[in-house]
Amino acid sequence: MAQSLTVPDTRPSLASSAKDAPGWRARLAFAGGLVLAPVALGLWALAVWVGASVSGWGYVAGLLLLSAGLLSRSRRWLGRAGLALLLLVGSTRLVLARGTHLDTLHLPAGSHRWVNRLVDERDGTLLAAHVLLLTRRLPRSDAREFVHALEATFERMGAAEGLVATPAIATYLGLQSPESFDALVVSPEGQEGTDTAVVFLHGFAGNFAVYCWQMAQAVRSISALTVCPSVGPAGDWWAPQGARTLEATYAWLAARGIRRVYLGGLSNGAVGATLLVHRVAPAGLELLGLILVAGAETAAPAPGVPTLMVQGRTDTMMPTASMRAFSRRLGGGATYVETEGGHFAFLDHAEECRSAISTWLLQRERAARPPLQPQDATPRRRDAR
Repeated sequence: MAQSLTVPDTRPSLASSAKDAPGWRARLAFAGGLVLAPVALGLWALAVWVGASVSGWGYVAGLLLLSAGLLSRSRRWLGRAGLALLLLVGSTRLVLARGTHLDTLHLPAGSHRWVNRLVDERDGTLLAAHVLLLTRRLPRSDAREFVHALEATFERMGAAEGLVATPAIATYLGLQSPESFDALVVSPEGQEGTDTAVVFLHGFAGNFAVYCWQMAQAVRSISALTVCPSVGPAGDWWAPQGARTLEATYAWLAARGIRRVYLGGLSNGAVGATLLVHRVAPAGLELLGLILVAGAETAAPAPGVPTLMVQGRTDTMMPTASMRAFSRRLGGGATYVETEGGHFAFLDHAEECRSAISTWLLQRERAARPPLQPQDATPRRRDAR
């Protein structure tokens, strides 16, 4: 009589597969926590080092909670709390980081890049400043008061503007081009409309709200618009993309009804402004003057317009002796102001620089727009008939 052989079923049952699935998820979450935890701890150390903003601390706390939740099976609620905190901080910045008078626009459309609102500019800027000083990429003689001055300027800007967006995010993501770039725009206080603007070109490392806002404090004296376009981290305005970005900025201003413009720049931006003042003609605008802060292209031809030069006395990055010689070559067309401090005098001697720029702008406006003479109020006597 034939006997049948029974082959055991070695396939895993649905029940055992369902039972093993949570184990795989737990191991995957634990692995994620192992990766995330050192990152969160590193960011916490950096936040302590630079004195992070409120939102910066919110992101760090969220990451710490999330990594703790991933590492602990019994406290998964920590992970959910961390994720909720990250979403809360990010959404708050997306909604509120708009500034009071300072706006970060995506030109030429005039829209906004939401990515620019996610991170507080203070955190990245102060971190970069500390790293540059630690690695001796900045001369100590020039940057002795730089970090303290940055902190003080961020405090003043925060008190005046609240949360603001920064074009630095899009810049370091490689999103700036002449056809699509960010610009910081600071409107004059209590002014419904103006026909005058100051275009201020940023220096090396990219466009930062803190520098544009500081320039706007001087521009307030003539109730003009301050516009600071972005070209990229190198601040190479003399390259083709720099000239095209300035052309697009001029065209955007002309379309808004601006008819008069001053061109300025900081450090590399000042070098670019010295060169572009001849190469890029304002589109339908009257160019009224040039403002050079901590830099110039000393071999460039004379600008052909009134020029203000503001220079730190101990600047070694854009040597003061060269700036003095350039000013002498320009002769009566230049106004040269030398302040205390080095290459970063624009921030660490902010009041001196602000006063020099606002005084010069007022003088230029008075020269260009002399006040109307009041008519004689005494009635004329008619001849007797």
